[in-house]
Order: sequence, then structure tokens, then C-alpha cells
Amino acid sequence: MKRIVLFFAVISALGLTATAQDDSAFVGWMKSVGPTGGSLRKNIEAKNADGAAADAKKLQATFVQVHEYFSKKGVDDAMKFAMTASATYGEVADLAAAGKFDDASASLKKASATCGGCHAAHREKAADGTYKIK
Repeated sequence: MKRIVLFFAVISALGLTATAQDDSAFVGWMKSVGPTGGSLRKNIEAKNADGAAADAKKLQATFVQVHEYFSKKGVDDAMKFAMTASATYGEVADLAAAGKFDDASASLKKASATCGGCHAAHREKAADGTYKIK
């Protein structure tokens, strides 16, 4: 009996550790979006095709990871937000690489709106001013 209890205690502890690692990675991804998005905006404004495309591809990959995170948690609408953001950042990358900066800028606005929708649904501000996942 003690072995069974110990087994389940170890499995539970490993599960909590994995969840904490996933949450930590998620927070890291989210914290990288702002600076990368800012760089993307600047590169589009400067008509820097290579820089804008690289930034947009980085954001596209980030939102693939975000999709996987929410998939593990079974949060369907967040998964959809993440896939929409990923696809839209991919569009921004293609448009920027083609030198279509006005179109890239318009697509960037769509991607930003997607981020806002997910934040409204799944992020809340704590009393200390930090944010946590709902």
C-alpha cells in the first residue's frame, strides 16, 4: 500500500513540476512578444524587409508554442487565438519580405487585435500589478 501511495505522490509531483515548467515557458514567450512586436513595427516603418520578416517569423513560431501550451490545457478559444496570431504573423512575414509594407502593417494590426482578444479572455491583473493566466 505504501508503494502505491508513494508512486502516486511521485507521479503527482512530476505532473506539477511539468505544469510549472510549462507555465514558466509560457510567461517567457509572452514577455518576448512585446519587444519583438516593437522591433517588427520599427522594421516595417523603416522598410527593412529582412528585419521585419525575421521578427514576424519569430512571432509566428512563438504562437505555435502558445497554441501547444493551450492545447495541453484544453482551452479551445485560446488555441484558436494562438493559431490565428501565428497565421497572421506568417502573413506579415511574407508581405514584408515582398516589400509590401503597407499591407504588412495592416496585417500586423490584425495580429495585435487577436492578441488583445486572448488577453481579455485569459489574462487578469493581480493586486500587485502583475498578470496571471485565468
